[in-house]
Amino acid sequence: MHGEAGPLPRVRRPCSECPWRRDQPTGRFTAERFESLRDTVEGPDGSAPIGAPLFACHRTPPDAPSACAGWLAVEGAGHVGVRLAVVGNQLDPAALTPAPGWPELYESFDEMCRANSDGLLS
Repeated sequence: MHGEAGPLPRVRRPCSECPWRRDQPTGRFTAERFESLRDTVEGPDGSAPIGAPLFACHRTPPDAPSACAGWLAVEGAGHVGVRLAVVGNQLDPAALTPAPGWPELYESFDEMCRANSDGLLS
């Protein structure tokens, strides 16, 4: 018998150093780090496939990651696992859009990567 899954662990608001925030200095993360996160947004059909990792907030521990609020708001709807969490009542669909009072976010993973890696990624 399967137990009922709990809520999708997530950060509720972009943290002060979130790479998705346009108002933060860039350069905190390497281009290689962002490239390693590409699987969180891309698959053969243009969206992250079932089983793709979540883009975790860098402030959460590796052994207990929580989805980044900025990533969820910008790219979460394109991630099959996130969509399944929404239909399974494990994630409020409101998490897939910026909440009132949030800082301005980059519009895509590629835009965020380019800004944060000073153009080192294609």
